[in-house]
Amino acid sequence: MNQTDLFIYGLGRSGSAVVRRARTEGMAVAFYDARAEGQDVDEALASGATRVTSVEEVDTARFTTCVAAPGVRVDHPDLQLLRERGVHVTGEVEWIWSRVGGRYVGITGTAGKGSTTLWLQDLLSRCGVDAVAGGNNDPALAAVAREGATHVVELSSFQLERCHAFRPDVAVVLNLGEDHIDRHGSVAAYHAAKYKLLANLKPEDTLVYNSDDATVAAWARACPAVLLPYSTRDESCELFYDAAAETLRLVGGDVVDAGALGVQGAHQRANALAVAGAAHALGLAPRQIAAGITSFGGLPSRYELVARLGDVAFVDDSIATRPLAVAAALASTTGPCVWLAGGQAKGADVAGLREVVTDHVDLLVAYGDAGPLFAAQFAGCTRVIECRQADGREALACAVAQAVAFLETERGGKGTVLLSPLAASFDQFDDYKHRAKVFREVAARLASSKSLGVGA
Repeated sequence: MNQTDLFIYGLGRSGSAVVRRARTEGMAVAFYDARAEGQDVDEALASGATRVTSVEEVDTARFTTCVAAPGVRVDHPDLQLLRERGVHVTGEVEWIWSRVGGRYVGITGTAGKGSTTLWLQDLLSRCGVDAVAGGNNDPALAAVAREGATHVVELSSFQLERCHAFRPDVAVVLNLGEDHIDRHGSVAAYHAAKYKLLANLKPEDTLVYNSDDATVAAWARACPAVLLPYSTRDESCELFYDAAAETLRLVGGDVVDAGALGVQGAHQRANALAVAGAAHALGLAPRQIAAGITSFGGLPSRYELVARLGDVAFVDDSIATRPLAVAAALASTTGPCVWLAGGQAKGADVAGLREVVTDHVDLLVAYGDAGPLFAAQFAGCTRVIECRQADGREALACAVAQAVAFLETERGGKGTVLLSPLAASFDQFDDYKHRAKVFREVAARLASSKSLGVGA
């Protein structure tokens, strides 16, 4: 691999971090980005990187490696052309792994990987381990990687499909559901991208996995790595959540009260077991794990209580765009529950949520581009209202007002308003963080009014 010249296709958070790192290391950098302007474009140019307006301009004899942004499809014609011209096309994570020494933990799954990544990094740091977290979460791995550190990497399917040689010391697979069908084309292709986390594991590596997930368990049976399963059903697993006793049993037999965790919800019990398993594989003592695992406060906008209005709680789960994550949120919510869902549909089959919606949702308020689809899909499961405002803030204001009015008039002013969108945010918001910010502002304004009226 040429260590002095690097071509970057697509900036954004990931590509920009690669530009900064490469330029800091004295590498010559060229880049392409479809946008005419932007802060990241200005920053790249200011660093001394050279912009090209098409891949045909790239001197492939000089720029033999291309780091492509995860948002760019792997079969994009420009990337295909680069490959045909002999360029090695890779992603940020594999590029960093190939050049920055240290331990690597790769964490993937359809739901929970962001929380698990930051939770593990938090636990390791509390125990004195030099640990950094990056990848799909913010910051990018290229922004934080350092020689000799333990790198805890959240890996999306977009990033994993660019990994060819990547081999983590510890791989963690949380679950497999449906997501990004609009990108991958099928559930099988989506799962195949996820499988790349395991593809290069060897007997000296460790796989921490959810044995309750049939597909993940099948992958584990064919994996040569040391296997460390966890379960919320099978008490034969060393890592086990005992629902009756509400305790987590860790490797070595240490027991942690699930109620003492800094994050709550049934899905977080499983995430805690995954964190404990990875920490064990990295050499932490059982007493360290048991003492430190309760300190993590959670990922912003991942099932986070953000406001109260009397006996009505407002929970921000804006990051939940996948059926598996939404199902976990709904099942964890104390009723009565008003579910706010909508946004830009991602192509997943949401029919599998009908049972959990029937059992846990008193009212669905649907909004955004996917609002009519969700309203039709769940109309037979619960009561449904639509908010069809084109503006995102107005749509969420409508949804929150409708939710509070329903709880006041039909549930005695008690319950939970849960934003768990089941869809991307880009139809009405900049990203899921922007959507969460608006929801919090709307909820806070309503709560500060001290009124349960719709007109507040």
